[in-house]
Amino acid sequence: MKMSFNNEYRLPNIQNKRLVDPHVVIIGAGASLAACQFDKNSNQVPLLKNIHHVLGLTEKLKQYGFSNEEMQDFELLYSGIHEVPKYAELQSELESAIYEYFQKLELPEYPTYYDYLLLSLTQKDAIISFNWDPFLIQAFRRNFCVGNIPQLIFPHGNTAIRICYDCHIKEYGDISKCSCGKEFSRMPLLFPVEKKSYSDKSIIQGEWYRAQWFLSRAAGITVFGYGAPDTDVEAIALMKNAYTESKIKQIAPFVIINLPSEEQEQKKKWKRFFSSQMVLYCTSFEDSMLWRNPRVSLETLFDAILQQHPREQKGSYIHFEDLLSLQKFAKSISGFEMYFD
Repeated sequence: MKMSFNNEYRLPNIQNKRLVDPHVVIIGAGASLAACQFDKNSNQVPLLKNIHHVLGLTEKLKQYGFSNEEMQDFELLYSGIHEVPKYAELQSELESAIYEYFQKLELPEYPTYYDYLLLSLTQKDAIISFNWDPFLIQAFRRNFCVGNIPQLIFPHGNTAIRICYDCHIKEYGDISKCSCGKEFSRMPLLFPVEKKSYSDKSIIQGEWYRAQWFLSRAAGITVFGYGAPDTDVEAIALMKNAYTESKIKQIAPFVIINLPSEEQEQKKKWKRFFSSQMVLYCTSFEDSMLWRNPRVSLETLFDAILQQHPREQKGSYIHFEDLLSLQKFAKSISGFEMYFD
């Protein structure tokens, strides 16, 4: 009997009984809203579609002749004015207002979903964030002491990152100058638009290269609060092409965390990415494998489906009252538990 093999399929990459393929998490504004609707100082956390209301830009847009109906889809509205000469001043004002507002947002002192998310992954994994708010960076900084935390990637820029174009350095901290002596610059913020050249800014291009690298090797993807807007079709295509290269879709989990009302629409939007047998829709972060098996989510899954040896479900998160307790729990997940049996 002649046997045929599908060259578009592979098993997870395991070295010395450790999974080396990354778990990639893609987050959008919905993740920030799930983390906190209001920040530490009671500032409202906006979604992109309502950002002009939160930032008080509605009257400014009306002065330029935009109707209430046009303002209901801020992403599409901005796509229409992006780099159009007569809207240059408006575009600049919108970008400045957004930068200033997002820069002042602060995570609450209690553990948020961003803290749980960061500590549910390890340094071989990556979080691809399409958000401009500083929450993920703030969570990174306050949990850095735990060690073994994931890589962060910002394909649309971020207000908490400063860069040195000469040294090609990203700075997450409060340092004002690069080691070369030059002042750090703002990271550019890119709006989702229908046609965007990601090569316009070398820093943004570098972020996309990193996103593609991780997606092309991913053994599992989780999408948390990112709606894959129709105005960002180019970004979705880039991600899809990169993930196709991983050749593991048939056994790789694809988890979507979003609102119950969004289930059918989200499954439809992400259908190109996943195998129907491996998709899981969660209406809260607590339902996800990252919550149930932090730091060993994919290892636990692959032990069950490939090794036929399910692990005991004993390492799930609980809701910790303070950040120190969460960090202590994350540190207790030993390197041994990250091995395959």
